[in-house]
Amino acid sequence: MFSLSCAGVPVPVVCKKRRERMHAIADELSAGEYDIVFLQEIWLKADYQILKSKLCSRSYPYAHYFYSGYVGSGMCIFSKYTILDSIYYQYQLNGYPHKIYHGDWFGGKGVGLCKLKIHDLTVYLYITHIHAEYSHDNDEYLAHRVSQAFDMSQFVKYTSSAADVIILCGDLNLEPKDLGYNLIRVNTGLRDAWVEKQSTRGLEDGMTCDRPSNSFCDPKCLTHFPNGKRIDYILYNARENLTAEVKECSLVMGKIAGRSYNYSDHEGVMAHICIQDKKNHLPSSEPEESLDQLLQKSIVVLNKGLEKAKNDKYFFIILALICAFLFYVIGVVHIPYPFDFIITFFKIALTVSAGYGIINNIVLNKSEVNGLMSSKEDINNLLQNLPK
Repeated sequence: MFSLSCAGVPVPVVCKKRRERMHAIADELSAGEYDIVFLQEIWLKADYQILKSKLCSRSYPYAHYFYSGYVGSGMCIFSKYTILDSIYYQYQLNGYPHKIYHGDWFGGKGVGLCKLKIHDLTVYLYITHIHAEYSHDNDEYLAHRVSQAFDMSQFVKYTSSAADVIILCGDLNLEPKDLGYNLIRVNTGLRDAWVEKQSTRGLEDGMTCDRPSNSFCDPKCLTHFPNGKRIDYILYNARENLTAEVKECSLVMGKIAGRSYNYSDHEGVMAHICIQDKKNHLPSSEPEESLDQLLQKSIVVLNKGLEKAKNDKYFFIILALICAFLFYVIGVVHIPYPFDFIITFFKIALTVSAGYGIINNIVLNKSEVNGLMSSKEDINNLLQNLPK
């Protein structure tokens, strides 16, 4: 299987050579090397059609795009096996609409599920793209990202009981040391293919994003991550009477052959997982923090998120009041023609700002608080009933 975050933001300055890269990705994957392909950041429907027309006509007859939010989730799955069923769960918290330059809110991020039948095995494929971390030193979205990680882990846990094999792929925007990553791993019981691999080829450090060798790497990111970050994953598990062995997990599809740039700002991740009847149990090589500890840490993060939401509420109330006051003040200021358009411009700007402050206070802030409270209560319920 293969997973790639494709850097498909349809803004030329932000996302360079998008169309050329989409054609290159489609050409490379249409060779059919993998059984299943998981793609993220396919925001433009035209890009999805480029991929679908080439992949479905050559190697992957089955495809599914997960529609969500204003622009779509950006996530799709291509498969050599029939997609029998599908569903999408949108996360309760997805950032803020006024952070247009971040854009996560408009994608309606969540987790998608496709059900396959591979020979006599029922396989559940999960794909996700968690909210990005835009500042390493001051992660204003940390509570949202932890909430998404918990929601996703609960969704996987409660929808996968009928599965023989579970695969979760995607751009988690979480490093292995992060709370969200460990919460997902421990609460679902999924194992990390990169950690469990028996072999690899090519790049051996596993860093999938912000690599200095990537043509789209922002030099500023190298200050905190000189070698890049590992934030793209293939996680897996199988039911008790089966063993799942990772024969290989490698980083692939870096530079496009014959060109000076990469397929994406992320590296692709592939894994060859062999499913067999159980003979000997292979324990995970990863030391795990207890679920109890992870849930306690999550509560702390969500409480901080609630405090931030409270402060944001007061900020937008004050913003609306200041705008209303300034609207009144400049209304009595006389500016002669032809400069009176300045007053009109400021009145429009103040009206929009005051309106957004009111809407944020009445609707958006309340939705954020409810989302944080929902995750907190769900975690408390789980925490109180863990085996002692």
